[in-house]
Amino acid sequence: MSFGTLSNALVVIAIVVVVLIRRISCSELKNSDADAWRGPLILCGVGVYQIYGKHQYGAIDVVLLVIGAVVALAAGYASGMVAQVERRAGKVFFRLGIPGLGIMVAYLVVRLGLAGAGHLLGAATTVGGGALMVSLGANLLTQTLVIQSKAHREAEEYSVR
Repeated sequence: MSFGTLSNALVVIAIVVVVLIRRISCSELKNSDADAWRGPLILCGVGVYQIYGKHQYGAIDVVLLVIGAVVALAAGYASGMVAQVERRAGKVFFRLGIPGLGIMVAYLVVRLGLAGAGHLLGAATTVGGGALMVSLGANLLTQTLVIQSKAHREAEEYSVR
């Protein structure tokens, strides 16, 4: 494992830990959409930058990227659907809770399994962790979209009462 790969792995692990802690604890959903989307978009951007143009990609790389994207989007949707959204003093709060945490852990296990399979098959997308960052970013973007949708529905129901 090279120093670059090790540093990327540490960055991904740090991001995952921070995100999981924040998402399982009750956090305020910021009023600005940019606040909720900024982190996942940056994560996707860094991942795409790491993937783009550094290697010659083959069919196995494309298959692994597509499977990773499907798994990320499905897990993001599922964890967003089980997230608890509530209104307190005019502010919206959310948390994943135990079911959401279970979905996130299962997603990470599957995603790391895909990375391991890619490494064994010699896929270039597993070099550097860019695919993992894109996948995690896509997961968090999907999760955020679903949670924000639930929060907007909650706000509409609250205003009607």
